[in-house]
Amino acid sequence: MRLSELQTQRVQEHTGASVVPDDNPSMPLLKQNFGDHTFFLDNEGLHVWEAVDDDPSDGAKLVGVRIASWSEGEDKALVPHDPAPSHVLEAPDAES
Repeated sequence: MRLSELQTQRVQEHTGASVVPDDNPSMPLLKQNFGDHTFFLDNEGLHVWEAVDDDPSDGAKLVGVRIASWSEGEDKALVPHDPAPSHVLEAPDAES
């Protein structure tokens, strides 16, 4: 799922993760392997985010899914793995 600008900001503010820019040379391979998503990198690895509700609006509850982790604790090589839930962002009204 591609996140809106507001959803992307929510994820960044709450997790500290960085967005992989669309012009990153790895983006075509990421999209080929994982689909068209907004990809985020943090100290745990590579994540995508999905709306939990049927309504994917800016205010929807979001769940982060880690799809690759850093190899041997290093931040130079990602190792893909089965998707694993990593974070949950409640709807903005529920966040404190």
